[in-house]
Amino acid sequence: MQARKIIKNTAIDVWRSVTVYSAFYKHHKAVNNGSNFEKTRLTENEEKEYRSYWKVLSPIISIKTVEISKSLSGKFDKRIIPEEIYALHVEPYLNDNKAITFFENKSIYSKWFNKSVFPTNFFHKFNGIYYNNNFIIIDDIEEFIDNEINEADFPIVIKPNKGTIGGAGVNFIKDKNEVKKIIKEYSDLVAEEKIQQSNFMVEVNEAGISTVRVTLYRDKNGESHILETNLRMGKDGSLDNEGDGGIACNIDLNSVLNTYATDRYANKYLEHPNSSFTFAGKKLPLYKELVETSKDIFTEVIGARIAGLDMILDSNQNWRCIELSFFGLTTKPSQYGGDPFLGRYTDEIVNDIVSSDK
Repeated sequence: MQARKIIKNTAIDVWRSVTVYSAFYKHHKAVNNGSNFEKTRLTENEEKEYRSYWKVLSPIISIKTVEISKSLSGKFDKRIIPEEIYALHVEPYLNDNKAITFFENKSIYSKWFNKSVFPTNFFHKFNGIYYNNNFIIIDDIEEFIDNEINEADFPIVIKPNKGTIGGAGVNFIKDKNEVKKIIKEYSDLVAEEKIQQSNFMVEVNEAGISTVRVTLYRDKNGESHILETNLRMGKDGSLDNEGDGGIACNIDLNSVLNTYATDRYANKYLEHPNSSFTFAGKKLPLYKELVETSKDIFTEVIGARIAGLDMILDSNQNWRCIELSFFGLTTKPSQYGGDPFLGRYTDEIVNDIVSSDK
């Protein structure tokens, strides 16, 4: 039985590796075939240095991620993590605690965390059963909508309370009849307020919501650190997710925006294509407050050692959180901007993983 289990686990690991490498191979090929992409190859010494740095985690090292990073930014940094290695080795190591799955459900945010930081909830749906924001069963959801939701509450956001990678299933609803109709399409959901954006975010992209992705890391002593931040924006009516067509601009640790933003396929934008907001020379407002609020939230997350928080600066100049992510985090915005996704903690994390395998 033990031998069968080992064979089964090995087969699963091999299949996962093949799937991940295949997916990124296709993506990198699409980037390199892009009409606007101009590839800059690594020098022989850079490639040697890069492979030597990452071979401690995997015998298979793709240089495509760092090559794209150098092509866009003009900089080479051996700490630019291969996307395959992050997905296969780093994220599973940092987030191996099963307790994390509790925090994947958006309906628990306002119950577990400080309510004022997260959007106000109107109601929830679990396995086809409706609950109010205190998790008391709603007997008649249409009557509840008529009596408990006001016209001033619209538009409201309805989305799955789990599994919204790439913005899947997120809808902005404008009236009660539309709410009654669309909720029938979900087995699980949360209905919440649409947060009104600050003037800065409106200037960036008035047509849609823009968020700041804050990626945090918890070291072995329990201390939280900021790995990277990036400004995520919708484009041509899309959501801010790269998978939905959005773009992202890397932000350095001094709150300064990169000179360009990129999309999923490494196309560069010196300004937002719809608002003409230029990135060069701009600073993200209230950056210190963003860091403090993000760390406060992450402190209350049990089990996770890496997380992505989607933060929004509201019209009252307060940072709010609309979502936490723990798996499938994208490394692209920071690394396409020339900065390693794991930042100054790359060596520490790599050494920890190597030590754990001994």
